[in-house]
Amino acid sequence: MPGYKKILFEQDGPIRTITFNRPEAHNALDKEMSDELADAVREVKRDRDCRFLIFRGAGETFCAGDDIKDFLTWSDDDPYWQARQYQETAQLIEDLTPITIAAVDGVCTGGGLELTLTCDFVVATDRSRWGMPEIDWDITPGWGGVTRLGRFAGRRKTKEWNLIGQLFDAATAEKHDLINRIVAPEQLDAEVDALVEVMSKKNPITVRRTKFVLNKGADLPLSGAMAFEVPIRPFANKPGRFATDGMEDFADPASRAERRKVSKTFWQD
Repeated sequence: MPGYKKILFEQDGPIRTITFNRPEAHNALDKEMSDELADAVREVKRDRDCRFLIFRGAGETFCAGDDIKDFLTWSDDDPYWQARQYQETAQLIEDLTPITIAAVDGVCTGGGLELTLTCDFVVATDRSRWGMPEIDWDITPGWGGVTRLGRFAGRRKTKEWNLIGQLFDAATAEKHDLINRIVAPEQLDAEVDALVEVMSKKNPITVRRTKFVLNKGADLPLSGAMAFEVPIRPFANKPGRFATDGMEDFADPASRAERRKVSKTFWQD
């Protein structure tokens, strides 16, 4: 494992956690930190034992996006290469096989917000603050803030947030599909753990295929996207590590109840 300096990369069974570790700078991404993030995501991509990747921020903040002061040290070519790396990293995260979760507290702006858009789930605290402030630094967002964001919140709000650059609260972020769940700061870890627990009961092969259909189908017209829903290998029910016995469980009332007892009421309050 590489010796990371500005992120923490931790392993716990099937869970990997990447923590942005520059709390004195609101975990802003300078060039070194961005490189480390890209390397860590590639590690996860190669890790077949990983089922969950969690993004966190050290201190009471998530990530304030790019470190604008670091830009002043860049060469003429750096903006191009860094933007390309940001976009590649964002796409790698979106395409990962493991379930990805952003655990957001405090500041989540610019590149931090853009990163959450690539995750499968976003759990945030009620004190988190969101926004795309690049307009005031004469910067155009480079890894999804004007493109991927529009597919979540729509063109109208995406224009507003990018052209005005205001901050908005967690309730607004949730209203416009940027957050799955809002919790108190002291409940953030427990809520992420509960989500991991319920998702760990799912068959990883089925999760992988469903993620693929969801992500790739979103980029296609409906007629093309529907083709992804046609199973090439319908039921992977051969005995083995990831045997798919969900339909057999469905036929048995006790097994069906056991499978569904957590999922069917999760996040309903």
